[in-house]
Formats: sequence, C-alpha cells, structure tokens
Amino acid sequence: MRFFERKKVIAVVLTVLALCIFLPPNINGARFSKRLAATLSAALGREVRIDSVKYRLFPRPGFDLYDFRVMDDPAFSAEPLLLCGKVTADLRLTSLWQGRLEIANLNLTDDASPPSLNLVYSNGHWNLESLLLRVEQVPSAPTARRRAEQRSRFPYIQASAGRINLKVGPEKTPYALTNTDFAFWLAAENLWHVRLEGRPVRADMNLNDTGTVRLEGDMQRSSTLHDMPVKLQVTWDKAQLGQFSALLFGQDKGWRGTLGGSAQLSGPLASLHITASADLNNFRRFDINRDAMPQLRTRCLGDYTQSVLGLKCDTPLGTGGLLITAHATPSASNYDLSLVATRIPLSMVAAAARHARRSLPDDFNATGEVSAAFGFHSRAGVRDFHGTGMTTPFIAQSSVADKPFSVSPIRFHIGPADTPGLAVATRKTKQAPPTAAFQPTSLTIDAFSVQMGPSTLEVQGNVDGNGYYASAKGLVPMERLLAFGRVTGFSSQVQNATASAQVDLNINGPWANFAPPRLHGTAHLQNLTAWIPGVKDRLVLSEADAKISDTEVALKNITGQFEHSPVAFTGTVSSPLSCIASTPCPLQFDVHLDTLSVPDAAALLGFSEKGWSLPFVSGSENRLPDFRAMGSLSVSELKVADIPLEKFAARIEAGDHMLVINHIAARVGGGSTQGEWKIDWSGAQPRYTGTGSMDGVNLERVAPADTVAGEIAAWISGRSQISYSAHFEGKSTAEMLSSAGGRVEFQVTNGNSRMLILEASRPLHYQSAQGALEIDRQALKLLPSKFKAENRIYTISGTMSLANKQAKLKASTSGSQWEIVGALGKPQITAQPLTAQAGSARTK
Repeated sequence: MRFFERKKVIAVVLTVLALCIFLPPNINGARFSKRLAATLSAALGREVRIDSVKYRLFPRPGFDLYDFRVMDDPAFSAEPLLLCGKVTADLRLTSLWQGRLEIANLNLTDDASPPSLNLVYSNGHWNLESLLLRVEQVPSAPTARRRAEQRSRFPYIQASAGRINLKVGPEKTPYALTNTDFAFWLAAENLWHVRLEGRPVRADMNLNDTGTVRLEGDMQRSSTLHDMPVKLQVTWDKAQLGQFSALLFGQDKGWRGTLGGSAQLSGPLASLHITASADLNNFRRFDINRDAMPQLRTRCLGDYTQSVLGLKCDTPLGTGGLLITAHATPSASNYDLSLVATRIPLSMVAAAARHARRSLPDDFNATGEVSAAFGFHSRAGVRDFHGTGMTTPFIAQSSVADKPFSVSPIRFHIGPADTPGLAVATRKTKQAPPTAAFQPTSLTIDAFSVQMGPSTLEVQGNVDGNGYYASAKGLVPMERLLAFGRVTGFSSQVQNATASAQVDLNINGPWANFAPPRLHGTAHLQNLTAWIPGVKDRLVLSEADAKISDTEVALKNITGQFEHSPVAFTGTVSSPLSCIASTPCPLQFDVHLDTLSVPDAAALLGFSEKGWSLPFVSGSENRLPDFRAMGSLSVSELKVADIPLEKFAARIEAGDHMLVINHIAARVGGGSTQGEWKIDWSGAQPRYTGTGSMDGVNLERVAPADTVAGEIAAWISGRSQISYSAHFEGKSTAEMLSSAGGRVEFQVTNGNSRMLILEASRPLHYQSAQGALEIDRQALKLLPSKFKAENRIYTISGTMSLANKQAKLKASTSGSQWEIVGALGKPQITAQPLTAQAGSARTK
C-alpha cells in the first residue's frame, strides 16, 4: 500500500514539474493581456492597456505585465494616469483550489521605465477622486485575510522608485515627487492603509537637498469622497532652507537652515481636524557662519470645514511668543489673518538680525521687549492691512562701541497710527507723534530717539515688501555717531575722530539679493579732529560740509591744518563707500596750500634729522599703515631744499608701500619745471627716485647765496635747460646723502660764472654752456663740459664735494690750462703750463 502511495506522490510531483517546464511557454500571453486589461478596466473605470503578458510559475505563480498603462479621464488629461514598464502580479495559491484567480501582490517596478503617476487638479476636483470611489465600492476582503471567501481579497499594491507629477488644469507644473515608494492595501474591514515616501523636486531646477516627504495613515470606506474618514500622518524631514525656497519660488532666496514639519489629519475629508508643527534649526544667511541661532518651533491646531481653513499657530520666543490665527477660503482667495506678538525679547530679534545681516558685529545685542498686533484681510480682491506695535525702551550694545546706546520706545504701525480695535500691552511711555503719510501695505516706524551723550539722534522709517527706508537727524557728537554706525552694521574707515555733526542721513535698499544698503545725506562738521594713519600730528578742521551719495562720502569747503605744524590747507576730500574687501577704500582729495616746505611735510610723516620715527619705516616690520590716498595737490609756494617753487601742482598717490608724486609742474627761477618722484617703503630701506626737467630757469634766482644750491649757482648762471635723474635710500639724512646718485645734463645761454676768473681778471662770461654732472654720494663729478665765450671755448671738468664744500676742477682752452681748487665759495685758480705733447696735439 505504501508503495503505491509513494508512486502516486512521485507521479504528481513529476506532473507538476512537467507542467512548470512545458506549460508556461505555451500559454497565449496575448489572450491573457486582453482579458486582464478588460478586467482591470472594468474594475477601475478607466481604460487599461497592456502590451504583453507572461505567465510564470516560479518563484510564485503569477503574471508579468509589460508596458502597463492606465488612461486618464479625458476631462482631466489626455496623458496616461499611470505608466509602468513592468507590473508583477502574484497569484494567491489558496484561490486556485477554488477555481478562481486572486491577485496577492501588485508590484510596480522597473529600472528602465519606473512607475509614473500624473495627478491632475481641475475645476475643483482631482483625477483620482472617481478612481478612489470605484475602489471603495468594490466588495473586498482584507488583504491579510488567510482564508479565501466569496469576496476577493484586496491585493497588496506597491510601487518603488516611482515619480508623481502634478498638473493644474492643462498646465504641467514643475513640481514632482521622485524616488517615491508607495504601498496601499485593505488593512481591515472597510479600512484602507496607505504609505508613501518620496523626495520633492522641480523639473526646471537641479535640487538635491529638499528633504523627504512621508505620508502614512488609514482611510475608511464611504459612499462619497467628502465623507470619507481619514487619519493621516504627513512629515517633511531635513529640508535645506535654501533648496526649500528654490522648490517653492523657483529661486534660492539665500537663507540656510534645516526645516522639518509634520501634520496629522483626522476626520472626514470635508471636515478635517489638523494638528501640525514645524521646526527650523540653525537659521542664517548663506554667507554668515555665526553662533547657532535658537531653534524656532511652531505648533498649529486647525480645521478644514466646508472649504474653509481655520488655523491657529503658536511660536514660543523666549519669555514671549508669536500667535498667528488664520481663516481662509482658498478657492475664493479670501482670508483673514491676525498676528499677535507678545513680549518677544529683543535679544532674539537681535540674534535673528545677526544671522541676517553680515555687517552686524558678532556680539550685537539688545535688551527690552516688543509686542504687536496686526490684521491682514482680503475680500473679493480688496485688501485691508492694519495694526500697531511697540517696543519697550531698550539698550543696543556691542564691544565695538565703548558705551551702549539707550533707545526710546519704537512705535510702528500699518495703516493709520491709531488703528481702532487693536491694542498692544506695553509699558507706559511717551509715544512719538504718528507719521502723517503712510502706504496702506507698508510698515511705518514712527520717530524715536537714540541717546548720543548730551544729545539725541531722531530716527524714523518705512518698510514694505520691496525694501526699506530710514532717516536720521540731529546735532550729535561725531565719535558717538561713528560708534552707533559700527554697532548697527554701518562701519566707517574714519577712526579716532571727534567733531560736532549736524546730520541729515537717509538709508534705503531693496530686500532682493541682499543688496547692500544705500546711505546718502549731508552733515555739517565743526571742530573736527582726527588721526590719519601715517601722519604724526592730528588733523584739525574748523568746519566742513560732508555729502554722502550712493557711491562716496565727500568733504567740501574744508579749512584745516595739522596740530603742531604750520601746514594749513583748504579743499575737498572724498572716499568711496564700497571697495574690494581686502584693501581699504582710498581717500580722494583736491587740496590747496598757500605755502609748504618739504621739511614740514616730512615732519608730518615722522621724519627728522635723526631719521624716520614712524613704525612702518623705522620699525622691524617695514610696512605702511592701512591707508590709501590719491588726488591733486596745489601749493602757491613750495620750498624744496631752499629752492622756492611757485604755483606748484602735482598728482599724489599713496598705497602698496609707495608714495608717488607725478605730473609735477611749477614755476621756478623765471622758468618752469616738471617731473616725478617716488618713495618706496617695501624694502629693508626706504628708496627714493626722481626724474625731471627745468626749462628757462635762471640759476641765480633758484636759491639764496648762503645755501649750497646758491653756492653752486655762483659757478654757473644764465637761462638754463636742465634734465635730471636722482636716487638715494635710507632712513636718516646721513644714509640718504651717503647713498645719493644721479645725473644732471644742462644747457645754459648768456651766462656768467662769478667763480671762474680765468683771464682778464674778471668773471667768465659765455654765450652758451653745455655739459653733465654725475652725482655719487656727496660728490659732484663734472664731466668734460664746454663753455663758449666770445672767441674761445673752455673745457671744464673735475669734482665738487658737498660734504666739505671743496672743488677740484681743471679748465682749458686751445692754448691755456688752469687748475681750480679750494672752497666752493672762494676757489684758488692757478694757470698751468701746457706740456709739449699737449701743445703739439693742440697745434695739430
């Protein structure tokens, strides 16, 4: 008996194996595809198209459906509702014993053509509504039911790595969910369970950090979709704020932080109860990396009933909080929104400002509180914005200022200053008068005062959706005004300056792209004193008018001088408002002086007979201060080494370890001069170079007779044309003289030499003289130079020492020769006999 039973089992196994091997390839897939498509079309109420079907037995009996498409309702879209390259349908084995087919699992997945679902919203309805109702009306047993019933068990439907696209009417929006995993099944009698997870993207942008959206919950059967009870949990985790803004608005707004949120929806779809929350961590601007911003957390409760959304959101902020209440009808674009801020610490407002404005100091802070109440309403396209708020008196402070600043209460409002029906609880304070003019959708900041020592600065402003505007007026100490600018993020290059300033300033700018604020206005300065980097004595201005534009700050009508110095001047000075971050803004000037001597100017830069005393020259670092300047200088009379220059004009540039004086032009000795000089501090020793020329200069008129220049002029006078080049280096006068070098070329007409008494016991008179001098340390080497008299040509050469004022020269004609030695002011001239060889050569 057992032998025959074993034979029967073996026969059944062999039969099954034979069927598994030979039957599937012979099943007509085309016939199955038509039948399956017709069956699914009838079940879904939508046309289903299947290109081909393959039956399989392993690893589980079922069908593989290829090029699977569910067409959409033509009223919504002509494109398919659902596309998938391959759908795997697994059969329930237990249903086979009862002679019918039940699908256990529908798996939509295909690497080459992943599932794609098109959601369409049109005329107040979604294209999935009728499909959901159709599924609801089909009697089905729970998916997990083990035993087969008269009713078919609902299959477990899942999709992986899919895409969900969104369309509004005929327009395809750029929004989509990618890498989406989806599952849907009948969890219990009349209770559907859904699970979805995907990453939101925009088709027109490359976004990769928008976070993950998850949805999971239950839906109960209902005869109508509006009455369908649901219980859903929706979360959005780890969205980067910049990418989130790009997702919503199509542009990265420049904010950074991690955003997360969740919402619980419960009740019928027509009357939902909503519980939601959102968290924002490490909020900041994209180019700011400061201490962590306190976490912002919002909790909301609301209802969605009869197409009206009601929501109340509470955000704790320190000891106070922000409450937002909203009632909106999205379909009609009507809304009522109220915002109430209660005792929010200004320290949190300051923290947000530090993370939003880069120029604010890292430790900027404020004491006090702010409270406000605003209402925003829209009915049939007519908008009404109103509300008011006020801060308590507070202190603004930072270590960039020696003392904090006391600020009076700030009152602000939208609409008229006194809005009926709205009140803000604040301490009893004297309120600033309301601003007469206002914009219906802008926030007006009434006048308030900032304490500036013995006086106050009056400030007011206006803010709207496009930008901001503020004005400040008052007679205030300049040093306190500059400190207030540093505290509020408006730093100035002006340091260590004091003055009395009557200011009228305006600040405005747009919100878009974090454009820097534009500062403009005027200031009248009196009794200004300031330290200029690299200058030894303080600058003193009796008065000046400052004008601030979008591009520069200009001081006009300047009358000033330097302390302990005879240097006094008039003119204008200006500085650009924006410069390359790595270099300071250069001062630009146009200055005039009645008189100036080079020693006085050098003394301002710390030079004396002992040498330079400023750290950037005499110290070990050999660096210029952080100072740049360029401009024009004119002097009625400039003294250079006892040589007076009249109507002197030059272009001056300072920066990069160098002072350049070029385009020099002046009147000197009845003629003119021009040239260029440079002082270079970049090396171990300061180096000085210069080139120039003189035209039509009378040397006797250049310098007094009791000076070195005057003594040299006694040797040669007349109308001259001179070109020169010179160079020397050092920190002291001795170093400069010992290193001096250069060359002078001259042409003189109709001149005299009081020192050259060669013949007839009278000074030499010549029609022209031409030659060159070489400067080597403190010696002048006169190269062979020719002096043309009435009937003779004199050749003169030799050396002159500036150190001991001694001369050693030789002069000769065709038949005579002289030796000239001794003091520059009284040389000894001795006639020398010509040698035979020299005489023979000259005779030839």
